[in-house]
Amino acid sequence: MKDLTSATSVPTVGPTAPAARVEWLDGLRALAAVFVVLHHCWLLSYGGYPGNNGPWLTDWMVYGHLAVSVFIVVSGFSLTLSPASHGMRLKDGAWKFFGRRFWRIVPPYWAALAISVVLILTGLISSPTGTPLTAGDILVHFLLVQDAIGSTPPNGVFWSIAVEWHIYFLFPLVLLCFRRYRTAVAVIAVALLAIAQHVAGQFIPEIGALDRFTPAFLVLFVAGAAAARLSRRGLLATPSVILAAVLILGFVAAATLAGSVWVVSQYFWMDLVVGGAAAALFNALAQGRLAWLIRLLAARPLAFTGEFAFSIYLVHALALELLRRYVVQPAGLSGAPAFWILLAVGIPASLLAAYAFFLACERPFLTIRSVPQLARALKRAVRHQGGRGTGGSRVDDAHNTKGAVR
Repeated sequence: MKDLTSATSVPTVGPTAPAARVEWLDGLRALAAVFVVLHHCWLLSYGGYPGNNGPWLTDWMVYGHLAVSVFIVVSGFSLTLSPASHGMRLKDGAWKFFGRRFWRIVPPYWAALAISVVLILTGLISSPTGTPLTAGDILVHFLLVQDAIGSTPPNGVFWSIAVEWHIYFLFPLVLLCFRRYRTAVAVIAVALLAIAQHVAGQFIPEIGALDRFTPAFLVLFVAGAAAARLSRRGLLATPSVILAAVLILGFVAAATLAGSVWVVSQYFWMDLVVGGAAAALFNALAQGRLAWLIRLLAARPLAFTGEFAFSIYLVHALALELLRRYVVQPAGLSGAPAFWILLAVGIPASLLAAYAFFLACERPFLTIRSVPQLARALKRAVRHQGGRGTGGSRVDDAHNTKGAVR
């Protein structure tokens, strides 16, 4: 793989070696996370979704869902960079991969779930749908099966965590397909299966029920994996720039001419368009193309924010809802005044809350990589508090905090 830039490096995930962080990828994650926050600021102020009751300048804020599509491509891309250097094989095997993914995703998710449930059950906020939360709803979300079982969400963003979690279990199969077939064949085959399901589902309700698993996201994950494989081989960098530009312009044209109501109704196809553009762009950036964009995305503020983008995604809606309920509503604000308050106060509050959550509930699972390590760290902390230890010691075999990529 060609060098990215002097500020970025290639992840080499393994049992002993920490992974270096690709800073332009962090910048993309930061932008996607902030876009979701902006989407919810707009939604709490103007509403009318999938239309827009606000000024036309906010039309683009309707499409927060597409930021999630980009996150899925990021996931497929980042997770495949290491296997792409090892014959498209998981260096430690499937079970260790599943364990690492569990450790990286589920504990912070459970923490966000607990906070959301406490806020709802104490009456500080309502559920996103306004429907009372039941023990069954909590159990469904605890088990990460909300994409399969209908339930009241404690947090409006949790749906995508379940979808992505289930895609991880298909990752070894995805790598097998890449080993046996050409990159284009693997991507096209998965895309055709998803398209066939979606089209057939328009006529057969039983097949259409599978849409709840968001099959387009599997295509995007595979597209991200394909981009990682191509970038490792140094292939199609310039054509990828052209493809990304064409797809982005196509989406902009569709959104401008057809409007947000139509675009939202066609999210299956729009996911493929925007996600395809992201995958093509990643392949080009990973090979050093568009150096100006790499430098922009790798800028320290964006790269820093990207490090806790997952935490932003998990808790920002809670911060915004608290602000809406206890500041915006009592002041009788709506429309533009509410929107500007949410932007001016809600975004900083969301970022601060997310960073605090990151320090308390996400970063520990980046530096501590197993239950035994966690137990040893807790034992050290207890000894330190009791004055019997030196404190501040390094956790054995812990990966550097910057080594994890969502």
